[in-house]
Amino acid sequence: MQLLYSVEVGKEAFADAVKALSDDPEISLEAREYGVRLARHVLEHQEDLDARITAAASNWDLERIAIVDKLIIRCAVAELMFISDVPLKVAINEAVDIAKKFSTGESSRFVNGVLDAIAKTFQNPSQRNPEDAE
Repeated sequence: MQLLYSVEVGKEAFADAVKALSDDPEISLEAREYGVRLARHVLEHQEDLDARITAAASNWDLERIAIVDKLIIRCAVAELMFISDVPLKVAINEAVDIAKKFSTGESSRFVNGVLDAIAKTFQNPSQRNPEDAE
């Protein structure tokens, strides 16, 4: 999420955001690599991710969703779509936990509701589109 925030809000180049993340000693190599992979999926498929979010967030214009919430949801949906070894419930629970930590008090419920609606479209594992064989 930090990478995506730097790119979207800070208007930082992806490579520069990755470099800044690489310089953070508190982030493990494994977490950094996973974050970069996930952020790439989000950026490459943002239009499709946003379409799914818009469909699931009825009565919410995508532009009205808080930026942190939108980034959290995009990351989780990218996990649901492209990283097959992450169970649906795990992706949702992690997103809700991140929303509790980095967003508003109501955000975790909103994130959970949107992701639950999107996850129902992935009940059949063949509906997921893993591209993580990079």
